[in-house]
Amino acid sequence: MAANPVSTCRLAFDEECAAIERELSMADGRDDFDFRSKWAVTVHELMRHLNELRPTIIHFSGHGYGGTGTRSNPTSRDIDCNDYRSENGLYLQDEHGYPHCVTAQALRRMIGSAAASARVVVLNACYSARQASALCTVVDCVVGMRGAIRDDAARSFAVGFYRALGNHRSVGNAIEQATAILEDTLCRPCCRTRKGLRADQIVLSEESWSRSDSGRARMSED
Repeated sequence: MAANPVSTCRLAFDEECAAIERELSMADGRDDFDFRSKWAVTVHELMRHLNELRPTIIHFSGHGYGGTGTRSNPTSRDIDCNDYRSENGLYLQDEHGYPHCVTAQALRRMIGSAAASARVVVLNACYSARQASALCTVVDCVVGMRGAIRDDAARSFAVGFYRALGNHRSVGNAIEQATAILEDTLCRPCCRTRKGLRADQIVLSEESWSRSDSGRARMSED
């Protein structure tokens, strides 16, 4: 799912979406994944999509804010607090297209109540580590970013992550592969798992047959 509210820097979500679809279409396990993309997401739309799609993977591409005070880079996925009063969290859109902050606790309640099918959440946005820590109580594994991440680096991370998942690799290995691609950047992805689980134990393509009527792991990019 993607949100690029008014007054925030423009991000190339269409390129990220196309790149993920391309990698999954070329992967050995391509038949295990049903990729759905949703744009300009509001809180109500997010809840509607979670109820209707019942995704196994929830991928959020958008802006985050961690209380740093200034935007780290004009092309990064963080919020410029000089534009308006910024709060810590991920930013969806309100009904007028302007930024709407969703805190870690609110996101946990939303996903926990509306997406019982979800096993993995990817928060491809700046300063999303706090949200990752909160969400691992309601899903098996959450990927977030400890600091700011450039738009192109976030896209590269997504490509590496889904390339590995599509080829039957574990979530843990997919994170390792995607992080390796970012070795020359300042990006610092983090992985949080539900208590008692390790990310390298989670292989979604092998579990999908028992999790959906269509025999495919459903993924929604928010």
